[in-house]
Amino acid sequence: MQANFLLHLQHNWPLAAIALGLLLLVPIVLVTGVFPTNQGRVLRSEDPESYWRWVVGFALLSLACLVVLIGSYFLSAK
Repeated sequence: MQANFLLHLQHNWPLAAIALGLLLLVPIVLVTGVFPTNQGRVLRSEDPESYWRWVVGFALLSLACLVVLIGSYFLSAK
């Protein structure tokens, strides 16, 4: 089963790369307290409400990517 999942990741590498990037961004943001956006940086010390909104949004987006990736594996399993 593990080899099949690795093969599934190879076939779906764009989604796997996006999920990995999002998952790596969340801990970095939590440690630094700075969330980089296209509209500038959101600092936890200056605007905590907006900062946590961005963190929760990206955490949910990464969770959605993982659900799609794992769900597509189980749906394609024979």
